[in-house]
This record gives sequence, C-alpha cells and structure tokens, in this order.
Amino acid sequence: MSTTNPPSLGTCPFCHAEITPIDVILEYETDSGLAVYAECPECQDVVNPQ
Repeated sequence: MSTTNPPSLGTCPFCHAEITPIDVILEYETDSGLAVYAECPECQDVVNPQ
C-alpha cells in the first residue's frame, strides 16, 4: 500500500469527497461484512462512505 495514494473506501454521501483509510474513526464487523465510519476530509461530517 502506498502512503502517497491510499486506497479509496468510497465517497462522502454529502459532499462526494473521497474517503480513505486515513479518515476512518470506527471499523466493525457486521453480518454482511466490514462497516466503517469516517470523518470526511472536506466537510468534517462523520459518514458511512458510499
């Protein structure tokens, strides 16, 4: 994994900024797989990347 170009986890559902692993604040397992919440680097809202 490159530190200059981390992989995308999705985008912010509000401002559509790219969410990367650096932004993750909570990660947990669900019955359907891994779920994450992250702080959007643009709008600073806590989001579930889409």
